[in-house]
Amino acid sequence: INSCAEKAMPHLLCTYLFELAGLFMKFYEACPINKDGVDINTRNSRLSICKLTSNIIKTGLDLLGIRTIERM
Repeated sequence: INSCAEKAMPHLLCTYLFELAGLFMKFYEACPINKDGVDINTRNSRLSICKLTSNIIKTGLDLLGIRTIERM
């Protein structure tokens, strides 16, 4: 974020968020969260990853002036 601000290059943040979203989609497809057979520790760990990723993307979009919705 500091580098983006110092260089006045917000597209670097856009690229990072886009790549993060793509990597998260791969994770989400490969690692089921609420599927039968997923133990509680694994489920909680995966939910934590989801929440942290969500926070990063929301913060990044807020910095870019892009409002997000709570739910689709």
